[in-house]
Amino acid sequence: MGILQIAFFIVLLTASYQDIKKMEIKDGCHAAIVLLAAAAMLLDRNTGIASRLLGALCVSAPMLALTLVIPGAFGGGDIKLMAAAGLFLGWRNAVISAVFAVFAAGVYVLYLLSIKKADRNQRFAFGPFLCAGMAVSLLWGDVIWKIWQNL
Repeated sequence: MGILQIAFFIVLLTASYQDIKKMEIKDGCHAAIVLLAAAAMLLDRNTGIASRLLGALCVSAPMLALTLVIPGAFGGGDIKLMAAAGLFLGWRNAVISAVFAVFAAGVYVLYLLSIKKADRNQRFAFGPFLCAGMAVSLLWGDVIWKIWQNL
């Protein structure tokens, strides 16, 4: 694991903390990830620029569209975080991140509903789930992708 990946994890931890505490992810986190993505484009030849650009859009654009149709579906910080991270991770890992985040958040919400700690209209920080998905995809994305291809 290189310095860029370690820095990415630190930014993810910061974004998660901010979102849990204030339901907001500061733009500095998004900017830091974009800078890491720019450095990765120069240093990491495994993920091409086309994959990174598609990664920036393949999850964040549908999130934005859903939020325009259903106001409050996602926060602006979540959408920007996914766009910046997609630029860093590439499209495959962006998709893995989103799938993991939605699944993990769904389990969390079902748990809260089952113990009656929340109702259907409850809002919660989605950023930590996105960040967890990003961490999973960075660590094991290639393995997960190969497993999905064989299903």
